[in-house]
Amino acid sequence: MDSDLARSRLRSVARLSRVLSEPREMSELLETAANEVRFALGASSVAIGHLERDRGVIAMLINVGALADWEQAQPTELTSTLQELPMVDLLAHDAAGHVLNINDPQADPEAIRHLTVRGKACALVIPILLDGRIWGQVFATRAVGEAVFEDADIELGEALSAVLASGLAQAERFSRVEHLVYSDPLTGLANRRAIDLALERALVEYQVTDIPVSVVMADVNGLKFANDNEGHQAGDRLIRACADAISQSAGRVPRSLAGRIGGDEFAIILPGLALEEAEPFANSILNALEKSMYPGGLAIGVSSTSAPGVSGEVTSRRLLGWADEAQYAAKREGSSRVLLAGRDTPLTEPIERRRRRRSGPVWATNAERANNALEAGLRVLVMSAQLSPIDRLVAVIDAAADVIGAVGWVVSIIDGGTTRAVAFSTVRDGLDVTSGQDLTNDPTWWEAASGVGVLVRADDETADLARVRGCSTVAAAVSGSWLVEVLGDTDDHLVGVSATLRALLGSALAG
Repeated sequence: MDSDLARSRLRSVARLSRVLSEPREMSELLETAANEVRFALGASSVAIGHLERDRGVIAMLINVGALADWEQAQPTELTSTLQELPMVDLLAHDAAGHVLNINDPQADPEAIRHLTVRGKACALVIPILLDGRIWGQVFATRAVGEAVFEDADIELGEALSAVLASGLAQAERFSRVEHLVYSDPLTGLANRRAIDLALERALVEYQVTDIPVSVVMADVNGLKFANDNEGHQAGDRLIRACADAISQSAGRVPRSLAGRIGGDEFAIILPGLALEEAEPFANSILNALEKSMYPGGLAIGVSSTSAPGVSGEVTSRRLLGWADEAQYAAKREGSSRVLLAGRDTPLTEPIERRRRRRSGPVWATNAERANNALEAGLRVLVMSAQLSPIDRLVAVIDAAADVIGAVGWVVSIIDGGTTRAVAFSTVRDGLDVTSGQDLTNDPTWWEAASGVGVLVRADDETADLARVRGCSTVAAAVSGSWLVEVLGDTDDHLVGVSATLRALLGSALAG
């Protein structure tokens, strides 16, 4: 490479690093970065897209330069599925930049169409890697008659992408990203709260329009073996591989939402898909996983409002329970095929299998339960170190409550004498987790909640948390203006958990 060109490219990287070093809003950062990348690469246009794993799409965030008449500088609804952009492979272990050329006979026809409709002759596609995973991509183009991108452009693009990733990480530390409250920090998929909300919305639509709703439940095979024999990092890699396969399939279904709802469990909400359409979707997940290092890593069950034998009101609890029973049957028989509720398993009333699995005799003592919750919370705390304090707190409490087998949890802001819930999750009907209530003025209760945490029962006269929430017991802890509650359905289920909860609360807020 020409020495002057090499120096020019080095200055481009340094300039981008300098302009991104100051705190700025995400939209401003993306526009600045896109313009700098365009200048550095000599591109006619540059677009930056973000990978939304829960929907399986690339959401285009910014376009700069010479755009087609119909392209927007800041798109509001423009997305492309992962099938429309085959250069993004979630299961690739060596994600790298590459060049697309409309004159290349080996190029993917869909990618060529993507360029042709924009009046471009070639493109440079560079993945944006954040924390070792694909965050999104830079899509730089040149018009007909301009020089085709070369290997040196790929090298420069990857250097610029690395600088951009650093700026993105900093921007997320300086701004509160609301959707993180509804995402799983390990996989980037939706979490249980987001799945519950999406399913409720889909069922409301079903009741009005009779448009079917299907649910896919998937349980990771071999996770305990991976954790016990290769360490938790191997287990996390297995979970991520399954999540990536799910994300790729979710991109094929409009309005679908994929989430991780437990340590080894996933759910996908499929509005508009009947049972016979949901089955090939579920099989596509297994097919995608076959390409990874973890083939056969999921047991899958499917339920639907259109399943044979459905009668009465179809609630989210029934739909999730039917799918859970089907996937549990697949797990039990070691099956690699998708099982359908209503065809392969009966539509019996749900038996709250998740709670039964977590709260059975596996817990020998309350101390073991609390210790496992502490370990789960601390693991998530390490993984979510870059999140804001509230997002970190939500992720940590969610993980701890999941291990305990709690029926719900609430994170609230204390405002005067009342609390305002800012995040919550439940696994059974009838819990009141959103309303604020007068806090007790008992100084002993307050001191204990702020010190080592407290356990209150529904008949406790010093604090009415359990009675208000509609459960038997509440383990609660306070730090500053924050109150966290974990809800239980038996009198002794949360014994020993309060101190763990207080420790996790303080650690999450302190970072």
